[in-house]
Amino acid sequence: MMRGDRRGLKITQGVDRREAMRWPVSVLIAVKESRFCFQDVRLVEISRLGCRIETGFLLAPGMETVVRLPGFKPLAARVVWSNRDAAGLQFLEQLHPGVVNHIINLPTPEQQAEWRPLSALR
Repeated sequence: MMRGDRRGLKITQGVDRREAMRWPVSVLIAVKESRFCFQDVRLVEISRLGCRIETGFLLAPGMETVVRLPGFKPLAARVVWSNRDAAGLQFLEQLHPGVVNHIINLPTPEQQAEWRPLSALR
C-alpha cells in the first residue's frame, strides 16, 4: 500500500530493515559522474546514511562520488547500486539530523516554478 506525505510524494509501506528512517523528497542536486563532470539529478529519498537519486545514467557500484546538496558543502558518498534510472548512495559520513530536516523541507522544483517575483505582487 502506498500513501503520500503532505507534498503528495509517495511513501512506501512495508518491512524495512534499514538502520535509518528514509524520507521522500524531490530536490535537484548534483552528483559527480566522472573525474571532472558533475551531473544534475533528482534526489528522491534521503536518510542520515544515504540517498536515492534519479539519474538517467549508470554509476559504477562501489565507486566513490561527491553529492552537492543545496546549501551544504559537497558530501562524499559511495554508490551502493545503480541502474539507468536511479542509484542508491551511502554517505561516507552520517548526516546530522538537522541537515536531513532541512533537505526534506525544501520546496520541490515544481513548487519553485510556481513562485512569482516580489515585483509581480504589486
